[in-house]
Amino acid sequence: MKEKVLYISDRPSMGADMLIKSLNDTFEISPARSNDEFNYIPQITLVNLAGIENLERLKTFANTKIFLLGTQAEIANANFPGAEAFVRPFNANEIREKLSGLNKEAAESQKTLLLVDDDAVMIRTLREGLSTSYKVLPANSGANALKILARAKPDLILLDYEMPEMNGPQVLETLRANPDTAKIPVMFLTAKTDAGSIEQIEALKPEGHMLKTLPLKEIKEIIQKFFDA
Repeated sequence: MKEKVLYISDRPSMGADMLIKSLNDTFEISPARSNDEFNYIPQITLVNLAGIENLERLKTFANTKIFLLGTQAEIANANFPGAEAFVRPFNANEIREKLSGLNKEAAESQKTLLLVDDDAVMIRTLREGLSTSYKVLPANSGANALKILARAKPDLILLDYEMPEMNGPQVLETLRANPDTAKIPVMFLTAKTDAGSIEQIEALKPEGHMLKTLPLKEIKEIIQKFFDA
């Protein structure tokens, strides 16, 4: 599967567009404009400075490595802290090698999530959305989650609170009773919003809990804040 790269360009630009076309054989390029709303942002973002409309907004992007594409003057005027740059005329082979190396490093350093939910749609939706930033191990039941934990140690478990046969609290109790899994952090996923249910969840002292109805962007922000803490 090709690694994903976000390409932000607000107007056609022969040099940058030709570069992106040449990179299509190695990467899955997702084109966008600087004012678009993004469901996810890959590990690498390329920004064509020619005619860019909202560069300031891009400076707020987190958890992505940004590369500017432009002339020496455009790059100097961008004043974009933390970004690296590729200067015209572009060398596609050098850029491909650079981005491939970064993707490899990012994959090796990615945190691993164990996603436990009996709802197949929820599993698919979260797995697709979170796999752009994390390694995601899916489990459709508490029993399957325990089998996975026998061979893998995730950095965080996202655990459905309500499941048949073995619910979230029972899974958490089992984890805490085992020295090998007792210290793995757990966040509950729940559809409950009433005060009584929230009190019951918090009484179990998980690392946190999230509503299943939250937008994917907010779920990712909560997870990232946990890892950044």
